[in-house]
Amino acid sequence: MCSRMDKKQQQYIKFWENVGIKINRMLKILLFLTVVIQLMIVLDIRLLSINKTIELEGDAFIESYHYEPRGTIKLIAEDLNDIDQIRVYINGEVYENSNNESIVLDVRNNDVIEIDGRKLNKKISIIVYDTTENVVFPIKGMRYDLGRDILNIGRVKLR
Repeated sequence: MCSRMDKKQQQYIKFWENVGIKINRMLKILLFLTVVIQLMIVLDIRLLSINKTIELEGDAFIESYHYEPRGTIKLIAEDLNDIDQIRVYINGEVYENSNNESIVLDVRNNDVIEIDGRKLNKKISIIVYDTTENVVFPIKGMRYDLGRDILNIGRVKLR
């Protein structure tokens, strides 16, 4: 009787070992499939061109895709004749102005504004005449005295 019980016990142990091996193999296969599927999803999204995205999402997608807040700052000189003699730099690049009465700057967040007054013969005052609603700094109405040097107004802050 003992040998028959030993046989049953051996069969029982073997059965559960086989079940454990099959479960382990199944879990490995499921893990592999999960990783493969996730990689396919990630690669498919990255390989999806913008044109295909526009096709799927519509034109509104492209407007929000590269959205950067912008603002406008209008500078004037106390004596309007002096506005021609100054140069304005945004991030170190000369800002070309076509208006002779004021300078209207199109700015983005963290742009650095500098005013070059080295061609001036006298001190003048530059006034921030107007800004759009989203411009936090420079504040509308601020006055800067400019001599024969370069004045750093500062970094533009937008909401």
